[in-house]
Amino acid sequence: MSWERVKQMLHLARRARVIIGGDRAVRLAIRKRRAKFILIAEDAAERTKRNILFYARRAGVPAVVYGRKEELGLVQNRSSCAVIAVMDENFARGIMQYLTAGREDIM
Repeated sequence: MSWERVKQMLHLARRARVIIGGDRAVRLAIRKRRAKFILIAEDAAERTKRNILFYARRAGVPAVVYGRKEELGLVQNRSSCAVIAVMDENFARGIMQYLTAGREDIM
């Protein structure tokens, strides 16, 4: 599992305009069934993690807790970002492939 590969995929997705960041925007994307994959920062607030995981499970969207807020923020050109949603099926599949290699904790 390589953060560099995941970061490259997230940068490509950002350039393609198929990722969004932030708690409210991600919850809206889940509700509208646009989110295909959710990436949550490990150092996000517990309430944020709990809420996003609840909505993701309810909608059947895979979610992974990985990385730090600063790392996810760099992808979005922000200082920090706790939650990112990928809205393209192919990008979501590619990112999940790198993240889930050898992991069993996918929600």
